Amino acid sequence: MLVLVATISCQKKTCADFKLGKFEANDTSISDIKITRTETEQIEVSQKRGFKDVYKILWANECEYHLVLKESNNPDKNLLNDLDTLKVSITAIEEDTYQFTAVLNGKAFMGDLKQTSIKTN
Repeated sequence: MLVLVATISCQKKTCADFKLGKFEANDTSISDIKITRTETEQIEVSQKRGFKDVYKILWANECEYHLVLKESNNPDKNLLNDLDTLKVSITAIEEDTYQFTAVLNGKAFMGDLKQTSIKTN
C-alpha cells in the first residue's frame, strides 16, 4: 500500500492536469487575479481592481488552449476586445505550476500559473 501511495504522489503532472481548477499568478503585479477554469469557461476575478472577465475556453490539443473573451467589466480592458482570441501554450510544468506563452495579435506574453485547487464547484 505504501508503494502505491508513493508512486501516485511522485507522478509528474501533465498538461491535462491543468484543464480544470483554480489558479493564481506568481507575478506580484497580477497576483490579485483569481482564475477558475471549468470545461467550457475561464473566469478571472480581481476583488482589488473590481473586475470580472469571462472567457470561452477551447482546447486545441493537450497543451494548447484558446481563450475567447465573452464578457468583461474591466475598466482597464485595453488588451482584449470582445471575441478576440488569446492563444496559450503550456511550455513547462513543475509541480503545481505551469509556464505558458500567450499570443494575441502577433504579440507574445509569458508567465506562470499555480494551481491552487483541482476541482471547481
